[in-house]
Parts: sequence; structure tokens; C-alpha cells
Amino acid sequence: MREQTPNVDECEQTKRQQIADLILTNTEDFRAEASKIYHDFTTDERLIIDNLSGNGIDGAKVLNLWQEELLPLIQTLQNKPADKSFRGTIAKNLFLDDDEAEGIINSLAAKRRGELLNDFAFKLYPKKIGIHKDVYKKQRQTTVALLTKPQAEIEQIKNHMANFNLYASLADEYHITILDPHSSKSAQRRAKKQIKRECKKSIAIENERLQYISSRLNSLSAMNGGIIIDLFDKKWDLITILSLRNQYEKLVKKLPKEEGGNAVKRLELFDKVTADFKSEQIAELTVDSDEINLIAARAITKNIDTLLLRIFDLTNIQKNQLILDQKEYRELTKERDGIIQLQKSRQKHV
Repeated sequence: MREQTPNVDECEQTKRQQIADLILTNTEDFRAEASKIYHDFTTDERLIIDNLSGNGIDGAKVLNLWQEELLPLIQTLQNKPADKSFRGTIAKNLFLDDDEAEGIINSLAAKRRGELLNDFAFKLYPKKIGIHKDVYKKQRQTTVALLTKPQAEIEQIKNHMANFNLYASLADEYHITILDPHSSKSAQRRAKKQIKRECKKSIAIENERLQYISSRLNSLSAMNGGIIIDLFDKKWDLITILSLRNQYEKLVKKLPKEEGGNAVKRLELFDKVTADFKSEQIAELTVDSDEINLIAARAITKNIDTLLLRIFDLTNIQKNQLILDQKEYRELTKERDGIIQLQKSRQKHV
């Protein structure tokens, strides 16, 4: 089955979402990117786009219609001189040699391109006489001047404008001030002052959040005698441990009634279920076993055994709470690290 190509709207929406995600994770990187985008959209390009506004049409609309309607016609005309079949037909019917036919086709194509462009401009901005002047004359002249440029140059202006509009709209949406390199000196000074105020406010909010995270992590760390910290220190997967516990509980249920309450029997099942896991952990911690004495080796195995037993001895309520607490601990740790990284990144842009 042929894979579908994402349409333009989907691509634009994906790009917008990616930039929005950047704003939420690293505002200063977004601000720096936006300033670069603003720089690329030159004052001359902005003036051209501004001069296209009129009759309910803006620069984006003009360039989209150029790409959809006019460009395919222009490209067809440009390809005609190289079309041997078409050139041969013209040469045969007008009694011309090949070079003469090519010259006539080039001349006709150039004339027709001018006519199509002129028709395109008048379609967008019909002649309308206001007080002693043609209301849309400037827009038509700007359209013709712009669309007479090489295709690559037009597409570059179109891309610069689209990127500028995208970043500017997101900056407005998230109330982020951007330093525009093409703005006046006074406007740039105002922008810099506002950026400092925004950064100061962000830092205050972040520091308040960091204080809460630190307090909450301390509380979570103290739960159940610090099991969460021990799990993180050992890099154990809690789901794996709980799966072993589940196997253990199933075996306990199968014990005869008279043995179900026997701690020794249950400890045997515990050792049976956890044997492979403990062996793997011990192997990882005693890679250089030749350098470890018996006391150190016993301490390692006892430490592993003790943590497993603490988890296995939790009630179901405590077990379920441990799952929630560890998830919260992981998310808060990730958020804390993100804020700290963001603050470090901000210092690079100061």
C-alpha cells in the first residue's frame, strides 16, 4: 500500500507544535531562534510584503496564489522551447528551421508570461479609481515587480515571511518578547528591557517551583523507610520487582493451610522466586570479585536481599502507593532537571 504524503496543513501544524514545545521547554532558545528568523526577513522583503496589502488580500495570499495558479503556467511556458515535439510542430507549420522556431517560441513565451502576470495582478487588484488615483496601482506594480524575480528568490521571500509570521504569532500567543534586529534602536532598547523583566519573572516562578519540588522529593524519599531512593540508587525496575512479588504471592496461596502462616516456608519461596534476579544483581556488583573480601561480598548480598524483603513485606495498599510515589518522584526529578538546564541555558543567552 502506498504511503500517503502529509499535506501542507499537517506539516505546518506539526512544525507549529514543535516550536510550541520548544517554548515550554526552553524559552530562551525559542527567543534566539525567533530573533534569527526576524533577521532573515529583511526590511526590503517586509516592505514588499506590506505593499501587497489591499483589496482584502495580504502578501501571504498573493504568494500562495502565485504558487498554486501562476507558477505552473509559467513553468509550462518556460519548458516549451526545450520541447522538441512542440518545437518541431512550430517549425514545420511555419516553415522554419529548428533555431528559428526556438527563437520565436522564446519570444512568444516571454510575451505570454508578461501577459499572464499582468492578468494575475489585475485579478487580485482590479482597477478602481478613487479620488484622482487608481487605488490599487501600487499593489499591482509591487506584484509584477516581485513575481518577475527569479523563482528561487520569490520562494526565499515566501519562506522568510512564513517563518516570521509563525514565530511572531507564537511569541504573541505565549507573551514572549522578541528582539527584532530590523527594528529601530529605541524599539530594540525597549525590547531588551522587556526581555529582562520577562526573564526575571520566569526565574522567580521557576525558583518557587524548585522549592516545592525539593520539598516534595524529600517527603517522597522518606516514604516506607526510603525505598524509592534505594530503588533509584540500585537502578532497579520496580515493575520487575513487583512481578517477582506477584509470583511469590501466587506460590504462597498454593501452600497448604497449615504452612501458609509459616515464615520459614514463605522465606523459602521468596528465595526461590528471587534467586535469578539476586544472582544477576550480585554479578553486576562484584565484577572485580577477586578484589572483594568475604565481608564486603556478604554485605552486598545482604543489602540486595534486605531491599527485596522490604518490598515483598509491603501491604497491597503500601505497594500501590509506592507505584504512584515512584512515578511522581521520577516526574518531579525530570522537571527539576529540566528547570535547572533551562536556567543554565538562559545564562548563555544573557
